[in-house]
Amino acid sequence: MKPLQYARQSLLALGLLSAAFTTLAADYEWNAASPVKVPSTNANGKTVLFDVSHGGTEGNADWVIDGGFSDFADALVNNGYRVEEYRGVDLNNDGLIRYYDDVNTPSNSSINEAIITYSAIQHADVFVLAESNRPFKTSEYQALEQFVAAGKGIYFIADHYNADRNLNTWDATEVFNGYNRSTLSKYNIGGEYGDLRNPGNAHGWLAQQFGIRFRFNAADCKTSVSDITAAVNAEGITQNVDPILMAGGATLAITDPTKAKGLVYFSTQDSVSRWSNAVDAGLYFGGRDEGPYVAIAKSGAGKAAFIGDSSPVEDSSPKYRRQDSGSTKKTYPGWTDPGHAATLSINIVNWLATPESYTAFDNNNGHVSGEATPTPKAATEMDDPDNGNPWSNPSNGYNPWDTATFANGSFGAPLSLNGTSTPPTDPTPSGDALSVTEVLALNNGTAVQVIGTVTEAVNGIYGLKLTDLSAPNQYLYVKLESSQRDQFNPQLNPAIIGETLLITGTKNDYMSSPGVRSVTDISITVAPTPDPVSNNNYMSVNDALNTVTGTAIVVTGYVTQEINGIYGLQLQDLNNGSKNINVKLESQYRNQFNPQLNPSIVGEQIYVSGKRDSYMSAAGIRYVDDMGIVN
Repeated sequence: MKPLQYARQSLLALGLLSAAFTTLAADYEWNAASPVKVPSTNANGKTVLFDVSHGGTEGNADWVIDGGFSDFADALVNNGYRVEEYRGVDLNNDGLIRYYDDVNTPSNSSINEAIITYSAIQHADVFVLAESNRPFKTSEYQALEQFVAAGKGIYFIADHYNADRNLNTWDATEVFNGYNRSTLSKYNIGGEYGDLRNPGNAHGWLAQQFGIRFRFNAADCKTSVSDITAAVNAEGITQNVDPILMAGGATLAITDPTKAKGLVYFSTQDSVSRWSNAVDAGLYFGGRDEGPYVAIAKSGAGKAAFIGDSSPVEDSSPKYRRQDSGSTKKTYPGWTDPGHAATLSINIVNWLATPESYTAFDNNNGHVSGEATPTPKAATEMDDPDNGNPWSNPSNGYNPWDTATFANGSFGAPLSLNGTSTPPTDPTPSGDALSVTEVLALNNGTAVQVIGTVTEAVNGIYGLKLTDLSAPNQYLYVKLESSQRDQFNPQLNPAIIGETLLITGTKNDYMSSPGVRSVTDISITVAPTPDPVSNNNYMSVNDALNTVTGTAIVVTGYVTQEINGIYGLQLQDLNNGSKNINVKLESQYRNQFNPQLNPSIVGEQIYVSGKRDSYMSAAGIRYVDDMGIVN
């Protein structure tokens, strides 16, 4: 990460911070680390990625895995999934991901990091798009197509028309369909976005790729939508599914029944009404003619699923403040509502995450085709009753395209809730801090201060596993006191995984293994950088491959080849030629260490100081801050 002052000056030089924010040191700490939740047992090896690069935190929305979607995320973890939050791509490698408006200001295209690329999401099995409130570029639609073509699945969670939560005249039904409801020329954006005007028919990106579109309707059915397709005709997804809550939502229209089919529809017995704030009739046809509320699609190798309301997926634990006002958010606790969709959403993710060879719902081998919606686009959906205006006008200086105007404590805001921008300073370990390996050699009953990396929960919420910074196969079990569990136990706080901790306590066995008990002090710290003098201070490539992502490491190995042209290299384990790790080179290291620029570096033993990460779709080291040849 850049020094704080340098980061501020860089933004000012680019004109990306207004004069009102020239005293800031750095972005608010919400952008310091994306949360990750991992199962402590029964991991299935699959990853679900929740997108917030294009919204999901505007207005009362809080669709993040440690906020309003935390119940959903935790349920996925309990089912064996690794769950991550996706914010975009760190283009300038400063440790932060920033959004800059490149819709209205195309010159920001090269610096807007809140983007979707296939390379950034391809490690996931399922990508959750929840109420995206900013339009996608042509390249981003292509990235989603590539994701599906690779046999992956996308879960589209929308809401009623005009759920324009950030007041920028876009809601999720429009973003997902691939066009705005309006026919105004201003939506023929051009450049990387192209023509996003209403085409006046049922066509569009979503219809083309998945044979379905979100309607621009807005309906209420709080007593739950009850016409549920039998599991045998629904790829098993509706097994044990009850009627589903709709607290102001949209339905979909199936345009190609060989690609898409409905799972949940309005029945004649359902108490369905127009959403009270709908801009038009709200409910166009009623019953099954309104189209499905929940649907799935099979597009070639991949899959997609759709629901027209976020309420049945959300819970009552929002994390952030509103971007426009800074007030506390109010979410609908639909996950635990009597008409909830918890079972349905888990079943959907399980289906999306399972690769299958069939490519369409063609009535072969039990894959029953869908039911085309009689009128896939009603006459009123052909243009925008709001005439291109937002749901309501932004006030108090709020600009949905400018993060500098976001209220304190909101996602993307420059300042935290208390008005500060600099995260607390991490403590520095004293010279008396011991490594995990050193503590393992001590007798039980010895008072210790130990430093190591958190890798997993131990004994549920009661402890953690601490591994050696340089030897991941060496570890201690740490028994946490009750006051320490919320912050430091990985089951209660998955974001703690990968952090370096400084722990003061007594060496003693815990859970029948070497451990630390009677902990009197515990804090997140900065891993010391070893002095590169001898191989004793280095981690092997093999050990680095087994190290948790985000851990600061110093690795030694042989240079074998360039990676990604002049931008990286491959490092081979000193003792096992089959073990390799990719290294992303910062610009200052390329001339000396990249084999394409300096062929003589091949075969040299070097050390690399950086963070364990992925690079070029493989295990890697990024954010390199020191390198050298080992003599």
